[in-house]
Amino acid sequence: MPKIAIYKFLTFYIFSFDAINEPPHLHIAKEKGNRQRSAKIWLESLIVADKGTLTDKEINEALRLMKKYQEELINSFNKAKKGQKITTIKLK
Repeated sequence: MPKIAIYKFLTFYIFSFDAINEPPHLHIAKEKGNRQRSAKIWLESLIVADKGTLTDKEINEALRLMKKYQEELINSFNKAKKGQKITTIKLK
């Protein structure tokens, strides 16, 4: 489960098995809490596939960040998909 990026309380990551068969996307979860379901957002279209347990405000923040860093996030996704080492991006 490579961690692609972090922002305050949000963690953006991929599931390796997921990345093989699906277009570029990220899962987003709050850093704390075991009883949460991650959101899933497609990287190229920025369409929310699954809101998970995130609030509308958190989803909007994730979308804002993904739009701002879209190219870097896609590059990191592709590197992780190929099994290459990535550095977690600290979003602002």
